[in-house]
Amino acid sequence: MSKNRARDGEEQKKKKSVPVLIIDIIITVVFLFAVGCLLTIVVETAMGRDPSLFGYRMMVVLTDSMTGTYDRGDVIIVDEFSSAQLSSPEGAVADGDVVTFVAPEGFGDVAGYNVTHRVIEAPYLEDGVWYIRTQGDASPSADPVPVPVSALVGKVVGHSEALAGLHAFFVKPYGFIVLIVVPLLAVLIWQIAYAAKESGKAKAKKAREEAAARLDEAEKARAAREEELKRQAVEEYLRGKSDKDNENNEGKK
Repeated sequence: MSKNRARDGEEQKKKKSVPVLIIDIIITVVFLFAVGCLLTIVVETAMGRDPSLFGYRMMVVLTDSMTGTYDRGDVIIVDEFSSAQLSSPEGAVADGDVVTFVAPEGFGDVAGYNVTHRVIEAPYLEDGVWYIRTQGDASPSADPVPVPVSALVGKVVGHSEALAGLHAFFVKPYGFIVLIVVPLLAVLIWQIAYAAKESGKAKAKKAREEAAARLDEAEKARAAREEELKRQAVEEYLRGKSDKDNENNEGKK
């Protein structure tokens, strides 16, 4: 009975540990993924690049040319164009889209930098080159020169003031410590605690197995003693019966 109860208990613990293990794995993967994303963002920002994840680029609005739509300091999310989209831009870019592009010559001081403006003239061909016309929402007139489609970076699909605050925070040294160093330390501490917990479980399991083995040995010894006592009782009975039979036979003679 004790063996069956012990075996049932072990089976129940195994059944319970499987979902717990799955949850632990999921939490670990999600946490490490989030830390990896943050690390990518911080490293690319520190290197002077706009962070890019899974084909989406995060950029900070630095001027007032789109005020009213995107204010200075906002973080915009840009869906990067593929080479196939740039080679056939008619379906990829339309009037009214807000796009980010590398400003060509003729854009003054911002030439060579990323600019985000609205498309006011859809892609058109001129001398075998695709162009678009753009304008800032806060600007009274169109941009001075057309933009080659090949200079397009991507289409703006959203923006976030919250991300702006987060960006402003983690570009500072203390932001790096809070967003990267602290989570990494937390992961390290969690892994150490988890390893200690698993080690404790292993020791407890070993102790239970040793206790069960001792109990089994004790039960075997008790059973052996009972068998020996039974054997001795049978031998004593047979010996007494034999003596009685001998006495009866002597009396008959």
